[in-house]
Amino acid sequence: MHHTRPQGPSRRRRLVAALALAGCAPLAGLLAGAPARAADWPAQQPIRLVVPAPAGGSLDILSRPLAAKLAGILGQAVVVENRGGAGGMVGADYVSKAAPDGYTFLMGAIHHAIGATVNRNLVFDPARELVGVANIGTTPNVAIVNNRLPVRTPQELVAWLKQRGDKANYATGGPGTLQHLSMEWFKSLTGVQAMTVHYRGSSPAMSDLLGGQVDLMFETMPLALAQTRADAVRAIAVTSRERSPALPDLPTFNETVAPGFAVSSWYGVMAPAATPRPILDRMHQAIEQALAMPDIVQTWQSAGVQPQPMSQAEFQAFWLGEIDRWGKIADEHDIRIE
Repeated sequence: MHHTRPQGPSRRRRLVAALALAGCAPLAGLLAGAPARAADWPAQQPIRLVVPAPAGGSLDILSRPLAAKLAGILGQAVVVENRGGAGGMVGADYVSKAAPDGYTFLMGAIHHAIGATVNRNLVFDPARELVGVANIGTTPNVAIVNNRLPVRTPQELVAWLKQRGDKANYATGGPGTLQHLSMEWFKSLTGVQAMTVHYRGSSPAMSDLLGGQVDLMFETMPLALAQTRADAVRAIAVTSRERSPALPDLPTFNETVAPGFAVSSWYGVMAPAATPRPILDRMHQAIEQALAMPDIVQTWQSAGVQPQPMSQAEFQAFWLGEIDRWGKIADEHDIRIE
């Protein structure tokens, strides 16, 4: 059955987006008022950067060097705090309810835009209760197969999947994840079939791919690169619209078998929606300064992550647009988490 998303949150999103594009503070911030002495921020206590995933994942790997640089720039300790669960939504909910005083931020990602649309039982509205501060970077996913598959190109993959039908399968890190939605979109564009095998995270999914229990998965660049370089899996294509500098010889699905297919993971810092404008601006400036440092640039490049500079207002509008974009894809493929 096709599910229609309620109209109320969409109206709120449009209102917040309009405020962001106008360069205004989020509505909640205007109503709540700014904490005292926001101009002195940060001066009272360490800043927490909440990573909504366990230590060792891509969010954590990017957050720790960034936090170290921000501490030097802002003159205040920036502590990474891991709060995983529910595909990143536990940590996001925690930050949304934190005091909007500039001492709690979220390392957000595309998972939060997807989670805001596919989860029916969310106890908060990410579009209304979180505000984007700065984009950290983007990276395509990589279509990887276990080495037993007789395919090396996107065309061979599609032909093999059509031949196998529902005997083929693909792995995800869980229902309603980017891996799940993007593969279902890819199937609809190419007319292939494959059974979905859900795991509790990318690590067990990757283990079964390596062991040959599953055929295919779309994985984030940092993890896919490590396994590809070790010849443990075979990379077939990147999911972004254009080729990735990290794997320049690898074609895209967009240029080969699925025109219009474009999926990239993104990472960005977020804050409680009522955080005052001076704090958002200062944090955005500090993040942009950190991302320009040579060692951070090298870390990002080694992980296949590309900078994508945006103003705070542009990132806020981008974040809200991603919620609507993935909501439509979830609707088209009837993907919801109860």
